[in-house]
Amino acid sequence: MKKSIYIIGVIFLSITLLATLFKVGHLQGAGVLLVVGLGGLTFAFLPLAFSKLLKSTDDKLLKFVYTAAFISFSVDFIGMLFKILHWPGAGILMIVGIPLPFILFLPAYITYHNKRKLKTDINFSAIVLFMIYLAVFSSLLAFDAKKSDYVAYAHSAYEVSARNQYLVSETTSNIDTDISVSVSELVKQIEVIKQKLIKQASDENSDIIQSDGTINYYQMSGMGNKLKLNLINEVGFVKFNEEFEKFNDLLKIKFDNSNTERLIDEIDTYRLPKYEGEMPIVAQIPLIVTLSVLSDWQNKLLLISYMYSNDSEKVIAVTEVEESGHLKM
Repeated sequence: MKKSIYIIGVIFLSITLLATLFKVGHLQGAGVLLVVGLGGLTFAFLPLAFSKLLKSTDDKLLKFVYTAAFISFSVDFIGMLFKILHWPGAGILMIVGIPLPFILFLPAYITYHNKRKLKTDINFSAIVLFMIYLAVFSSLLAFDAKKSDYVAYAHSAYEVSARNQYLVSETTSNIDTDISVSVSELVKQIEVIKQKLIKQASDENSDIIQSDGTINYYQMSGMGNKLKLNLINEVGFVKFNEEFEKFNDLLKIKFDNSNTERLIDEIDTYRLPKYEGEMPIVAQIPLIVTLSVLSDWQNKLLLISYMYSNDSEKVIAVTEVEESGHLKM
């Protein structure tokens, strides 16, 4: 039984180490490997090892050491899992979990070591090294972009949204074309996606969406949340892609030029995966960055509608001149 527990521990620890390499190298599968490795250590190895160790001794102080180790490393590993899966409470668990082995387990182990007058051995050194590795790994996992960086993206999303409102007001409203109608629908779809993503990030975010639909990005909770493709698809990304492809085909027929082509290409850079089987970039970036990108998509679509509207105005003006023989004022 003891040998089996060691084997289980080695397997899940190896998976976690491999996941760390994947994470550092930004390779696909890092998240899944981390969940499997940390989940196995937390819910399989630690309970089994703790139960076995408690039964192996009658020394109350040593049992306290084992209990301190189990609590410390369980909280640490669970915090990592919450962080990877973007579950609420991850931040608190990481804040508690990272220092816990040093303020609970290590003092208990040193006390036991001194009271039993044990010599410093390779086991003590290995434990200290393991704790240092765990602290560094936890800290790297907990590390995210600075809050000021997220605020910068919030500012960008806010400013682009303000420009979008101006473009909507400046676009000629009496020229109702299939291009302008398509753009209007796509812009509305993107707005719905943004609001759904914001609400799913935190229950507190419902209050930052104003009655007129504007969003207070600065007060948003969960700015650094990493998004999963299935979540983005659930809030309407698949439907948007379908409608966008139809719009792109329509644009090529009715208003194809270098400017519109450049704007569409810039949207596709984030919308489409770079290689087959990969996720699009919009599903690989923090939430606030995604919202900034989505606002930028709205801006580009409205620019296309604005250019097409002005182009249509010119066509109407020329037609009226040709029909009347003089410029209509």
